[in-house]
Amino acid sequence: MDERKQDTARIPDAQTPAPETGDTQWQPLEMPEEMRETCLYSLFDVAAAETWLEDRAREGWRFRETRSWKAVFDRAEPQACRYRLQPLGKKKETISPERREVYESLGWQYVTVMQGLFHVWRCEDPSAPELDTDPVVQAEGYRYLKRRMLRSAAVELGFLVVLAGMVFWQWNSEAPLLRALEMLPGRMLLGQVWLWLTLVLEARELLGMRRLLRTLRAGVPLSRPRPYRLQQWLQRAAVAMGFLMLVVYPFVDMGYSFTDQFHGWDVLDKSGCPKAETVYWELSQTEDLVEEPIYWEAETKIHELASRMYYVREYGDLEDDLLAAAITTYYGMRTEGLGRQLAGEVREEFASRGGWEALVQHTADGLDEFWWSREIEPEAGFVDVAGGLQYVVARKGGQVIAVEYRGRTDLRTQTDYLVELLEP
Repeated sequence: MDERKQDTARIPDAQTPAPETGDTQWQPLEMPEEMRETCLYSLFDVAAAETWLEDRAREGWRFRETRSWKAVFDRAEPQACRYRLQPLGKKKETISPERREVYESLGWQYVTVMQGLFHVWRCEDPSAPELDTDPVVQAEGYRYLKRRMLRSAAVELGFLVVLAGMVFWQWNSEAPLLRALEMLPGRMLLGQVWLWLTLVLEARELLGMRRLLRTLRAGVPLSRPRPYRLQQWLQRAAVAMGFLMLVVYPFVDMGYSFTDQFHGWDVLDKSGCPKAETVYWELSQTEDLVEEPIYWEAETKIHELASRMYYVREYGDLEDDLLAAAITTYYGMRTEGLGRQLAGEVREEFASRGGWEALVQHTADGLDEFWWSREIEPEAGFVDVAGGLQYVVARKGGQVIAVEYRGRTDLRTQTDYLVELLEP
C-alpha cells in the first residue's frame, strides 16, 4: 500500500553488477526519496496513528503531508521521535502564530493537518514535555470530530445496508442459486467477505472513538505505543477486495454478451471436441450420426458452490437430412442439499418457458430425481418417435444435469446413461 517515487539518492557502498562486464563492482544504488502509504482506516485510534508515524521515523521516513488517503514521507536519517495528533476544533481550523510559537518553545514542530482531522506535531527532544497533560480537557477537543465521524459513519453504514439489502434480495429472489452460479467465480463469496470486513472496520472506528473518549474523560492518559498492524492488514484486504468487486469483476463482465451467463472458459481440445473429463450428453452414444458431431460451444467453470460446471452445445447430421442436437448443462454441487435445491430451481425456471408440457417425474434406478418433458407442438421436419425436442433434469446426490435434446431417441429409455454420466 506504499509507493516509491522516482527521486533517488546514492548509496556509495552498495554492491551491484557492472552493466558492461557483468563483474561485481561497487556501484551507486538508487534509493527512493519519497514514500506514500495509505493512512490508517481509523485515525480516531489516535495512539495507534501516532505509533505508526513514530515507527516510520525510526525506519528513516519523516512524515510531511497527506494527499487524498495517502500519507507522504520524506527520506531522512532514522531517528526516534514523538508525534502527537490534536483534533481540529472546527472545519479548516488553522494554528495561530501564538500557539505555534509556544509549542515550538517547548520543542514541538508543527507538521501539517492530517486528513482534515488532526493537527500533527513532531518532537525530536525526548526531554520535552507533552503537549496535552490533562486528559479530561483533551477529551473536550474531540466534540467537532465526534460529530463529523458520526455523520460519516451514518453515510457509510447506509451504503453498507444497501449492499446487504442487495445480497438479501438476491437470496430471496427467484432461483437465487442459479443466479449465484451465473456469477464469475469468487464474486459472490468475495462480495460477502468484503461486506463483513468493511462492517468490522466501521465497528472498530466507532469503538475506537468511544474508547478514546471514555479513557480521556476518566482522566487516563493515552497509552503508547499502541498496535496498528492488524488494522493495516484488514484495511489492505478491504481495499483489495473492493478493487476486485468494483473494478476487476465489472471489467471482466464487459467481455461477455448479455446472453452469455455461464462465464466459463473453453474446454475444447485441439480436435474441436470436449476434453475427456467433460460431463455432457454425447449424441454419438444415442444417435446414428452420419458424421462426427460439431460443437458450437463447450465451457467449464468452477464456483464456490460448485466444484465443477460444464456447458456444451452440439449438433450432428442424421439420415434423411434430419438434425440431432443437444445442449447440456452440468452442475457438480458441493453438497447434496445444494444439488437438491438447484434441481428444484432448474425445474421452476423451465416451467416458465412456453410451448412445453409440464415436467413429469419418473422412477429411475440409480438416480435420486429424473424429470422429463417435451414440446407440445414439434417443429415441422423434426417429427420422430421422441416427439421433437425433449428436456430432462436428473440428479444424483449433489450432481445435477439438464439436457435439451432433439433426436430420435426417447430419453426416458436412457436413464442408465444418465447414471453413468453422474457417477462420482
